[in-house]
Amino acid sequence: MARQKPTNPDTTERWSLTPQQETAVDLIAGGKTLTDTAKAINVTRQTVSEWVNRHPGFQAALNSRREELWRGMQDTLQGLLPKALEVLKAELEGEAPLQAAVHVLKACGLYGVCPPWGETDPEKIAEQRAAEQQRRTEEAEHAQEEAERAKRRRAQNLMLERLLYPPDPSP
Repeated sequence: MARQKPTNPDTTERWSLTPQQETAVDLIAGGKTLTDTAKAINVTRQTVSEWVNRHPGFQAALNSRREELWRGMQDTLQGLLPKALEVLKAELEGEAPLQAAVHVLKACGLYGVCPPWGETDPEKIAEQRAAEQQRRTEEAEHAQEEAERAKRRRAQNLMLERLLYPPDPSP
């Protein structure tokens, strides 16, 4: 299997996807694993993983495709709504309404069902990644400064100890 070059978000084409990447988006959004997707498009699993985790254009396309699929499922459910409401109404008036009530809650998204989420603008994904990298860099610099201050404090304390308690000159 071919190993792709690591993703470089600073290229001039920015967020355009190759046909392989477009196919990978469809496969992953359709429920395929990274391994199955990699085999289907003849690349390594690591390559697909890098696209999913480091390529803002790929991430945005995947999020958009998931939203599109979600909207399609919502449209299908909405088409079934009149029939479903009649069935639920009859069930809610029946002997065991709890199960029907749970179905209503689930259908409304109020019971354990969460829609997919994620940024669909590659520029925003790149900005978020850059901000996160900046935060990490600042944290590392802060930790280094703190370590330097602690080192200086130890040296100052040692100097003060020597001034306050000079070594005994007698043998």
